[in-house]
Amino acid sequence: MGKGGLILKSHKKKYSIPSTIWMVIVVCIVMAPLFIMAVGAFKPNLSLIQTPVDLVPFKDFTLNNVKKVLAESEVFLWLRNSFILSFAVACTTVFISICAGYSFAKINFRGKVVFFSIVIATMMMPKQILMIPNYLVANKLHLQDTMVGVVLTSIAPAFGIFLSRQAISSLPSELFDAAEIDGCGEVDKFFRVVVPLSIPTVGTIGILSFFSTFNDYIWQTIMISGKSLRTLPIGMSYFAQLQNNNKAAQLAMALIATVPLTVLFVLCQKFFIKGATAGAVKG
Repeated sequence: MGKGGLILKSHKKKYSIPSTIWMVIVVCIVMAPLFIMAVGAFKPNLSLIQTPVDLVPFKDFTLNNVKKVLAESEVFLWLRNSFILSFAVACTTVFISICAGYSFAKINFRGKVVFFSIVIATMMMPKQILMIPNYLVANKLHLQDTMVGVVLTSIAPAFGIFLSRQAISSLPSELFDAAEIDGCGEVDKFFRVVVPLSIPTVGTIGILSFFSTFNDYIWQTIMISGKSLRTLPIGMSYFAQLQNNNKAAQLAMALIATVPLTVLFVLCQKFFIKGATAGAVKG
């Protein structure tokens, strides 16, 4: 009982008022833009352009901003294009990452260390460096302003390869030896051993790739010029220009764009956390 009391006391001492206050301040800073967006989306525009700005929740509540966005924009088309593009890029990135990660982790071949070092080196390169060569290649292949062209030029599996390699390296070699004794080749070992045990890693790579592509405004603006292929970042920029003086409508558009991603991340966060820590401790 005495030791138990000491343990409880030691745990209580870990909580301090300064650290709690600091955490509250950090949370408030992080949540402030979301609060402004959530409240401003349901306010009259006059409440947002006056001084001081009226951000009292549920005061002068209105749905006119949301109705305006739905009536005067193609937000559902933009959402559909963004989801198709992001899903295609995520699936392709996951497949390439898991295949390459398995090769670097469990298959011995000449130059493996050199090739893996090159992959790691590409992670240090800013994405902007590759924009001009990617655009020139896509233009030569007549893939500009096509969904296929945007997908192929948006694949960035370097981090996924690294994460996959680390996770697969932590898998016991006895599993692969047993599969080989049972007559499994490399393809069978990949689909029967690696893929089922790499689901958390697959989820993490997929989520990161999906969100990165979904929010990629610069490259999609360069590659997409047609109205029918506009994604949500391009559409939001176009809508903001049309509604330059209507801050409430802009916030309503931002809120509509945020909700699907928030729901998706909440549903997939378990896979993200498991995959992010996979391979962190080996053995």
